[in-house]
Amino acid sequence: MGLFGQKDRKPSKQSATTLIAKGCQVEGQFKLESDMHVDGTVIGQVSVEQSLIVSQSGRVIGDIFAGKVIVNGIIDGSCHATSIEILENGQVKGTIYTDDLSIERGGKFNGDTKPSEKEHVVELSPKENKEQAPVKQTSNS
Repeated sequence: MGLFGQKDRKPSKQSATTLIAKGCQVEGQFKLESDMHVDGTVIGQVSVEQSLIVSQSGRVIGDIFAGKVIVNGIIDGSCHATSIEILENGQVKGTIYTDDLSIERGGKFNGDTKPSEKEHVVELSPKENKEQAPVKQTSNS
């Protein structure tokens, strides 16, 4: 049987890198499970589970959500990541949400830094529970 006829085939665990080539401009919302390497221009929201690398010729305009971000080009927008490195030719303009930021000599950052955002759990306080009216049961026996 041919390669395309196998029904019991398991999905590949191999990691791939999505490349936006120099001279290429794409717009939209991107959601990737693997790495993304930007040599061209990306406009929109980028969500990358692993690493986003913006090379010297690369530019990202929009919000970024990634595990790790390495910038040697330009980012204009908010950036949420576990780790962010701004290299010698990197420029970031916007708000950075991370607990691990490094900027090499020559790298530029113009904006705000904030700690990475954690999930917020809302708990009801005992006072809020008491404000509910008690349910009265009556029996006609």
